[in-house]
Amino acid sequence: MTTNWMKPKSGQSCPNCSYSSQQLSSALFCSPCRMLALDYAGLVGCATLAFVLYLNTLNAGFVYDDRRAILGNADVTGTGPLAQLLQNDYWGTPLTDSGSHGSWRPLCVLGFRLNFVLGGGAAWPFHLINLLLHGLATVLVVHVARTLLPTRAAVYAAGSLFAAHPVHTEAVAGVVGRADLSATVCWLLAYLVYRRHMLHRDWRSLALTLLLAVAALLCKETAITLLLLCGLCDLLCLGQGVKHAGDDKHRLRSLTILSVALLCALYCRLSIVPRPSTAFAAADNPTAHEPSWCTRTLSYLYLPVANFQLLLWPQHLSFDWGMEAIPRIRTLWDARNVLSLAFYGILLAVTCKGIRWRCTANSSVDYAAVATSISLPLLQRLGGSSCQAWHGLVCACHHQLKQQQHQQQQQRSSLQHNASVSRSSCSASTATSAAATSASASVLVTCIAFMVLPFLPACNLFFHVGFVLAERLLYLPSVGYCLMLGLGFGRLWQRLHSSVHRLLLLCCLGLLLGSFSLRTIQRNGDWQNEEQLFRSAIAINPPKALGNLGSVLSSQGRYEEAKLALQSALAHRPTMADAHFNLGIVHQQQQNYTAALLCYRRAIQLRPQLAPAYVNLATTLLAWDQGRQEEAAAVLLAGARLPGHGVRDRSAHEAARHSAYLQLSALHRSQGRSQLAMEVLNEALDTLPLERRNQRAMLHQRLAALHVELEQWQEAERQQQLVLQLQPDEGVAYVSYGQALARNCSRYAEAELWFKRAVELSPLEPSTHHHYADFLEQQQRTQEALGYRLRAAALAPHNYALQSAVADALRLLNRLAEAELWYRRAVTLQPQAAHAHANLGAILQMRGQRQQAVDCYRRALQLQPGHATSRANLAKMNISIDANT
Repeated sequence: MTTNWMKPKSGQSCPNCSYSSQQLSSALFCSPCRMLALDYAGLVGCATLAFVLYLNTLNAGFVYDDRRAILGNADVTGTGPLAQLLQNDYWGTPLTDSGSHGSWRPLCVLGFRLNFVLGGGAAWPFHLINLLLHGLATVLVVHVARTLLPTRAAVYAAGSLFAAHPVHTEAVAGVVGRADLSATVCWLLAYLVYRRHMLHRDWRSLALTLLLAVAALLCKETAITLLLLCGLCDLLCLGQGVKHAGDDKHRLRSLTILSVALLCALYCRLSIVPRPSTAFAAADNPTAHEPSWCTRTLSYLYLPVANFQLLLWPQHLSFDWGMEAIPRIRTLWDARNVLSLAFYGILLAVTCKGIRWRCTANSSVDYAAVATSISLPLLQRLGGSSCQAWHGLVCACHHQLKQQQHQQQQQRSSLQHNASVSRSSCSASTATSAAATSASASVLVTCIAFMVLPFLPACNLFFHVGFVLAERLLYLPSVGYCLMLGLGFGRLWQRLHSSVHRLLLLCCLGLLLGSFSLRTIQRNGDWQNEEQLFRSAIAINPPKALGNLGSVLSSQGRYEEAKLALQSALAHRPTMADAHFNLGIVHQQQQNYTAALLCYRRAIQLRPQLAPAYVNLATTLLAWDQGRQEEAAAVLLAGARLPGHGVRDRSAHEAARHSAYLQLSALHRSQGRSQLAMEVLNEALDTLPLERRNQRAMLHQRLAALHVELEQWQEAERQQQLVLQLQPDEGVAYVSYGQALARNCSRYAEAELWFKRAVELSPLEPSTHHHYADFLEQQQRTQEALGYRLRAAALAPHNYALQSAVADALRLLNRLAEAELWYRRAVTLQPQAAHAHANLGAILQMRGQRQQAVDCYRRALQLQPGHATSRANLAKMNISIDANT
């Protein structure tokens, strides 16, 4: 049922006043103009509400999945070729990889890439685009509601509820929710365009509908049900005013094209685009791994109920609903089965009632009564002499066109005419009532379709997906939910004629909007950073929330808090490999190597493909006991050769393997087994993917360094040239080449050219200036070296090593007073470093400030009792080292 609100075309005058459409915003002298102004005001109000409620997301960072989808995705950061995004999934993993999710959304990833390039990698431009998309989606929801709902009150109730619903926070506040936002915008635009096609049956609107459907599908897989919705609306004949001749033929043509397009989309998505080759993890979708068919069926039947509960009352929200956040239903006597039965019963009853209303309305038109209202000129145009033969129907009036018969039966016809008028009026009323009933039924069924159809691909009832429940997937189904609420609100508004009752209804709507708005703002605060996000979900999904919280706290150096969180997570779910791994990191940082070894070994036992655990296990073995180098080498080799079958984060896995190869080669090199170290590096080059240019460059640099040690100058230079080919614009590559040449005394001049080239390419890179200064000091060019030392320190004012290097250079030039200032600055940067205090003590001793020097040496010994330099210098000064020191 389309609402025919008066909207003058651009450039025309309002039929009720003298103002043109451009002046209507300021001229409100007639009722239609006022109504038009109200339309625009309501639309702007809904869009403004959507924008204002999410303003506090602009200062949020990249949290949870955003890090992997944006910062760790080469297709977004631009480090990978543009064409690669057609071959990778949403997370940057090749679709053919065993660990791929199979989520192919190239249009959305392309938008991320543009966002990253134009915004410089900052988080706020991503959040701004999400915010604008949500505002646009709200505007489109209002337009969709205008085509379905009977009153303005209903339309703006639906639009404002969509703008403020808290279940949208994950889609809007989380950057990865861009896929749902984009798909929803394309979905709603396609629906509106197809409604135009239903009215005019033109090819352009149909082609645009198909184009928008493809765009929606390239943003999100669930948009494939869009064509089903368009076909359903066409079958319901929504938006049709007058039935034109041949309309059924045009409708059949449109439905055929939609069906063919849907089948082609399904074929391409299921056959051409690769699908995941491995099952999703049990932690993500535990019900999918449940052996009992009864438990799986009952649990999956309950999931739509749980999703609908979030739409009804979105108080308890979580970033993740995996593991046991929604316990599985293992028996028929579970009370949740009653909710499932009631939900499906009500949904089926409402749908059947709407369809029955539609069928009843279509069959209730009295064509004989309609025939009586046909005018005499129309009968003449049809070429008949009596309406009795019109379309083979029997008419009660039996109009005759012959004048003689009409005169003979004038009195009788007069009586029949009065009866005919009465029957015509009655039939018109009946037809109007039937049309209203048909439209109401069609609107109800369409609202249900808006809510149900987009949810079907993710409901786990037809095939398993990688989650139990995801709030961002409710963004599009919530359109149907808000439309149904608006429909109910509009019906109540029409039935309540008292101003008091309507005011009470508005207060109820305002109370609901107020509570939704407050919850949305509060939930946006949870998405500001990862710590707040994970803490907000502890009550819903304790093991996942506590495990992730422990990882965040560990990265912040809050090890005791991290340990408590991780231990609590393992108390809830002892089989979490990630939690054991992160707890091992905490123990390792606290130098509790025995506990760290146990955690790493447990993590490897639970997940044998966890490559970072092998690297950390080997590092801990070496830190705990240098005599266990052979065991550490075996662990590193095992980690380096992991195939990574089924790993979700392929990039992190390959980075860990690369680190394992580097550490193994360094271990062999420290043992004097240079040949074995080169074999390890060559094996890494053979197995590492070619597109990982930076990692391959690092391997070639290590090989070059080994060849330099063996004085194999020609091979060392060849390796450095390979590095330059992989990193032609990186100053670090030229520095490495210069360092290799500097080891050969006969090529100092050539080495300096490469150092200067590095400074030209990377003038803002502190290490470039630092390494060139090292080269100059080797050439006894101390004064020149000081200039580059100062430049490096200025570029990195908080780098202890660079500040200390400036002090060393000044000491070599015998500028002791200035050297003292730089050493003091270094101490402020690392007050807990023993060597920092020892260096300051040495310069004070050289300047004759004996007592201050002694204090510095004693402070160094307090921090590191065995510090050799401090002990030696105190001995030279004949200062005793007591036990208190």
